[in-house]
Amino acid sequence: MLAVYLVKMLKQILITLFFILLIFNGTIVGQSYYDYELKSINFSGNNSFPKSELEKNIESKQSPMWFWVFLNSFTPFGDEKVFFDSAKISIDELALKEFYNANGFFKSQIHHRFEPDTSSKEIQLYYDIIENKPFYYGKFNLMGLKSLSEYEFGKMFSESITVDSSKKYSEYEVQQNINSIRRYLANNGYVISKYDSTVVTIDTVSYRADISIAFHTGNKFTISDMIVNKTGVSIDQITNDLVYQIIGIKRGNIYDQSQVDRSELRLLKTELFTSVDINPIINDTVDSKIPIEVNATIGILNELAPEIKVDNEFNSFNTGLGVSFIKKNFFGDARKLTLSTSFRLIDISNFNFSNIFKSGTKRDSTFQGVLDLNLKMEQPYFFGKPILTTTEIYYRSQTLTGLTEQSYGGAQKFDFEMPYYTFLTLLRPNFTIDASNRQVDSKDTSSISVTSLTPGIGIEFGSSKTNDIQYPTEGYYLFFTPELFQSKTKYIIKSKYLEQLTGQKEISLEGSTYFYRIQTGISHFISTNSARTSVFASKLRVGYIQSFYGTNNNVISASQLIPPNKTFYAGGSNSIRGWRSRELVPRDTVIYAGYSTESENIRGGTFWLEGSFEFRKKLGQYFGFALFTDYGNTWNSWKDLVPKGFAVSFGAGIRLYTPIAPFRLDFGTKFYNPVDESTIFKKNLLKNLEIHFGIGEAF
Repeated sequence: MLAVYLVKMLKQILITLFFILLIFNGTIVGQSYYDYELKSINFSGNNSFPKSELEKNIESKQSPMWFWVFLNSFTPFGDEKVFFDSAKISIDELALKEFYNANGFFKSQIHHRFEPDTSSKEIQLYYDIIENKPFYYGKFNLMGLKSLSEYEFGKMFSESITVDSSKKYSEYEVQQNINSIRRYLANNGYVISKYDSTVVTIDTVSYRADISIAFHTGNKFTISDMIVNKTGVSIDQITNDLVYQIIGIKRGNIYDQSQVDRSELRLLKTELFTSVDINPIINDTVDSKIPIEVNATIGILNELAPEIKVDNEFNSFNTGLGVSFIKKNFFGDARKLTLSTSFRLIDISNFNFSNIFKSGTKRDSTFQGVLDLNLKMEQPYFFGKPILTTTEIYYRSQTLTGLTEQSYGGAQKFDFEMPYYTFLTLLRPNFTIDASNRQVDSKDTSSISVTSLTPGIGIEFGSSKTNDIQYPTEGYYLFFTPELFQSKTKYIIKSKYLEQLTGQKEISLEGSTYFYRIQTGISHFISTNSARTSVFASKLRVGYIQSFYGTNNNVISASQLIPPNKTFYAGGSNSIRGWRSRELVPRDTVIYAGYSTESENIRGGTFWLEGSFEFRKKLGQYFGFALFTDYGNTWNSWKDLVPKGFAVSFGAGIRLYTPIAPFRLDFGTKFYNPVDESTIFKKNLLKNLEIHFGIGEAF
């Protein structure tokens, strides 16, 4: 017994001495190098993850460049030197191990070493990583879901589960699956369902990770009642019945959280309410029935508001002033009437502000502006269905490079509310009619006036499956917009050359045509790091216009009767950023009754193709940058599509992320210009540079 006791006591003494030495050693190291600058942090063996991603997970930070230290010495900007702290090493190793575990490298090993330079008092810190083989998904078990029917379980599994045995284990993906299951349960009556736990069992022989996830579903609830609590300045003008109608949730329905979310959004879209909150009353459940409570704050129903207008129309950054009068709940049923007018300067980054003080005849080509008058009425219901219906009448006068145009018309639009789980999430049919007169003054003192009357019908449908509207890091956006038009068009051509050739000062050509226009495109987003601050984005857009029936005097073709304002243009802040807004149009020669003129500024193309590749990087919460390549052009026929006809640009941009929307400053330059078929290597980079401001991401 005494021998056993002595052995135990000796072990205890040795363990105590070991910890004392360990602490003492750490103290000595810390004291020895406390004033050494941590010059760099290096990683080796990290074959699966870049250094930038590993650095985000560790506590140690390397000292900034000398410039930032110098700047910090006399300004509020820059950064201070960072000194070596040995106490952070063990935290770093633990964080790196957890990071590798979260990505399926359960047998990874992390070691550290550092190299001090006593002459400069600097330290290089190294983390040597042995990743070993990654683990793949094995069995996937869901527990606690016996309340679900076989159909419900199968539907949930097909909609919510993305893991399979061909993928590496990812803690993030497992969490996404848990969130998806919780959403499914909440959308199918299981209001009080809860996630319990996750157990990951690894098989070190087969390198598989078995996942077991437990839930508590509780009962399946239906809605028993709806309680509406209203506050706000216009509380007496909005009835409970109107709130019930807009929400669209009926007693006896199975509780559906997605329907509750859509109802909140529907109420907010009416702009009658400044805040809306709809929640189930959990502590008031009886016999698997649950009431829901609606808390709504009602704002001012009549508004007269001056506005600063900022937008990206014409693929350029435009700004100006406007004023609008809004009458909400117009004739009841949450209708909204809006009267507005505005004036905007177009392509403000290239605008010569001295034009404002010159007469119209003395302004240069940078003067571009638009005057708008609009009357619009919106209502959230159509024939009792939640279809946002918009009726609009407008007048527009615009001056763009080389042309002036007056147009007026109207539109009837319907926006169907699609279920979140369907492939189609956008369904927007529309009816339009517009009349326009476009006056084009060419360089050779000729002019062309184009007058058209064009009714049309179209529909936009598509699928938006991105995870964030402002900064998507995964998913896609797909749309398809077919339209059918009938147009009556009249050309009046005046030219001194025409007078010399025919003896006539002007010639009039007119006719009518039926044509269709199709636009389609896809945008795709993929995150390139686990923090989702780096994104690779791509887009492709295609448009085609075809006249299929026309009547005219056989002097002009049916395709020339297509109104210029229905044709395609390219170039600008949301298009090909090495060119100015609407600068890329077909360069073909178009013949009008024996008179030749370039199509520039007269009309766009009938075939359009463009695309982009963009790398986006967020630097903190509010700032970021982007690198991009854009390509494309417009043509008068798809048969004119040849590789040398593509305009190609590249550039970089700065991003400012605000709660309203991202703001962009992009610098694009022409890499290849199809006009002279030359590349940037034969030109001055700065002379080919275009600067674009923009709101929101380019796509």
